[in-house]
Amino acid sequence: MAGPERSCLLCRSTKEMEGNRYRRRRREELRRRRLRRARRKRLAVCVAGVAVIAALVAAGTGIWRGQQKEKQREEQRKAQQAEKDRQEKKVKSVVAAGYEAFLGEGVQETAAMQESGAEGSAFAQWVAEAYPEEMASGLPEAVADGDFTSEEAYQILGATMHVLSDKYQGLLADEDTAEANGIFVKGERSAPETRAGSEGSGKDTVTVTVAGDLCLEEDGFVIDKYDEVDDLEACISPEILELTGSADIFYLNHEYTVSDRGEALAGKLYTFRAKPERMALLEEMGTDLVSLANNHIYDYGEEGMLDTLDYLDKAGIPYVGGGRNIKEAGRPVYFIINGMKIGFVAASNAELTLYTPAAGEDTPGILEAYDTSLYDQVIAEASKECDYLIAYIHWGPEDVNQYAAYQTAQGKEFLDAGADIVVGGHPHVLQGMEYMDGKPVIYSMGDFWFNGETKYTGLLNLEISVDGLEQMSFTPCLQTGFTTQYIEDAGKQREMFDFLEGLSPNVQIDDKGMITEKQE
Repeated sequence: MAGPERSCLLCRSTKEMEGNRYRRRRREELRRRRLRRARRKRLAVCVAGVAVIAALVAAGTGIWRGQQKEKQREEQRKAQQAEKDRQEKKVKSVVAAGYEAFLGEGVQETAAMQESGAEGSAFAQWVAEAYPEEMASGLPEAVADGDFTSEEAYQILGATMHVLSDKYQGLLADEDTAEANGIFVKGERSAPETRAGSEGSGKDTVTVTVAGDLCLEEDGFVIDKYDEVDDLEACISPEILELTGSADIFYLNHEYTVSDRGEALAGKLYTFRAKPERMALLEEMGTDLVSLANNHIYDYGEEGMLDTLDYLDKAGIPYVGGGRNIKEAGRPVYFIINGMKIGFVAASNAELTLYTPAAGEDTPGILEAYDTSLYDQVIAEASKECDYLIAYIHWGPEDVNQYAAYQTAQGKEFLDAGADIVVGGHPHVLQGMEYMDGKPVIYSMGDFWFNGETKYTGLLNLEISVDGLEQMSFTPCLQTGFTTQYIEDAGKQREMFDFLEGLSPNVQIDDKGMITEKQE
């Protein structure tokens, strides 16, 4: 082979070898790249797997921890509920015992209570349902000493045990039910814990203002003056009307009939009757309650008395001491005001000649107290149903400032029967006052607005709390010229107070009219 040809072959061989080496390097490089990519993919998969596993582990741990926390919370809730149940059981137990003790003091059980077996435990359950907030806070602290009293009920629940018992028995379910049981609700007190911003009253006392005899006879008495001026404030001082209108309860003796029927009782010297339209005057005075236990409510016979009852009912003014039958005449009237229950009863033993009949089983009349045993029974039963009982009695010699010995004896008797205060009328003039074992007897309130005679009169003001009579005062007035006027002059007020003190064996009256028992 010639030299040039051999050189060409060598050159081609060399190029082929270099090309082969290049291709081998290229293939090796590609292989390594593929290996690197594969390793990176495997690493990514591993990392992702680890992340998934970590996430699963974290999620599982979180679920477990959440379950543990929920378990702890559930255990706490169970423990709290168990403590709440334990506390509620204890509160109920003490409240039940307190109510049973209250019933044991003489409060009458209704047939509904007896049939349902509802005494302490059922009452306590009712309290728990009616006062859930107080069961949680207030009652547990109050019963911590193991006692539950009417005073504690009043402070925590805003009502005395008498009022709570009436609610529990359903006696206050609605206005008609309450009035059918002789109960008139004028305002309820909210419990201290809940009364802020509520509609309930936060007042802790009840004000009762008592006046004497009112007579609206059409001929020759105060109505002649009223018809002349046609203005009640010209007949009764605005200061007096302000007091009667603002009192929680204004109470007076209604000594006349309201009717345009009937005939005057034959042989009776004075007979009093007002026209039906005069009822507006009672309402204008702010009258909340009247006593019919007197010797003029029957002046125009059965028709006149029955009409009077109907007109009072229509005006929404309750009455005591008289009625369509003996049950109605002897029935107490109760007012629930500011969480307290104030009771009223009335009777008469005033007549020397008996013109006014006692109420019978089916006949109208008054509750008599010539034999005091029936009135004692009425007082005793009523006193067990209320927080404070006012007993009115129509008695005593007429037009005499000195009360009789029998009034003193009967006053004590009525207090011993259960009255918290005895208030009298019929003499037409003021008589004295006397404390007996810390309780007052007001022998006569005299005439409030009756005729043209000039004589002292006034308003008896009682401030009653859950503890009883907080204070008693007298508003000095003078009936004169067919009007009743407030005595403004301080010196004349003092003269009147001295006059009353002179009639009263153990009473002192300060310059503001505050009445207290004189300490020996």
